Amino acid sequence: MALKRKSVFILVPLLFFLGLMSVYYFLPEAAFDLVIRVERGVGGLSENTVDAGNLHFAYLEGGRGEPLVLLHGFGANKDNWTRIGRHLTPHFRVIAPDLIGFGESGPAPDGNYAIRIQAERVRAFAMALGLESFHLGGSSMGGYIAGVYAAAYPQEIKSLLLIAPGGVAAAEPSEMFRRLQAGEAIPLVAANAEEYDRLLDFVFAERPFIPGPMKRVLVKEAVDHRAQNLRIWDQMNRSLETAPLEQTVNGLAVPTLIVWGAQDRVLHVSGGGALAAVMPNARSAVMTAVGHLPMIEKPGETARLYLKFLGLD
Repeated sequence: MALKRKSVFILVPLLFFLGLMSVYYFLPEAAFDLVIRVERGVGGLSENTVDAGNLHFAYLEGGRGEPLVLLHGFGANKDNWTRIGRHLTPHFRVIAPDLIGFGESGPAPDGNYAIRIQAERVRAFAMALGLESFHLGGSSMGGYIAGVYAAAYPQEIKSLLLIAPGGVAAAEPSEMFRRLQAGEAIPLVAANAEEYDRLLDFVFAERPFIPGPMKRVLVKEAVDHRAQNLRIWDQMNRSLETAPLEQTVNGLAVPTLIVWGAQDRVLHVSGGGALAAVMPNARSAVMTAVGHLPMIEKPGETARLYLKFLGLD
């Protein structure tokens, strides 16, 4: 009898482990969803939805304190903020939406993805949540949108966190823009697994490990959204031609921390100094051995920079 009980004790965990491996290899979407849910849970974030007029937003929310709205970049989604979430939720009510046209939020009803229009949509999102005054952060395209929002409604914004924001025309040409000028394809849009690998190498100084089955899910998402992302890319760059960010935020007095990775190949690190020079209450910080997404590569350090800037460390 004792031997039988011992066999059962060994067999049950083994079957459980084999079950997990089966899900991992044969149902990668389910495994990916589980990992995302765990990472959100560690960050103290959960998913919600809200409608703002004819706009449908999916978003993550968690934590306590003053609201902090975080906007992801081009081709990304709200889960760009899950790793940094656990460092911020003890201090803020963190709110990270999928911008319209990305992730699980709905498409733009009018097909317009210009930066100014996206900023107005973020405001509609904030109003739908009853946010009258809040901190605002953004990465890359999201930083461009955040800067435009703050310039239009400075009375609503307590502070700005701009992580390698787009739209800085005064910055030196980045590797990405030099490639585009040479006629190469956009390195942030992938048509297959090989291009997705190159995309990861391009945005990270040291890219995170992604297991093969889960990477296949990410590749499929990238390929499925490729056409939409190309349309948004075109409209976003027309926004830059009409309203560079450094002109839009010139003289903006909102306390602003600008964070850039020294190894950013997407947007040149000189953009941080160009912005800080025209914003009276801005400070620029450069992170070594970091690429375009500091909040993913070094979430703890990125959060500490912001908390120290606000006197919350």
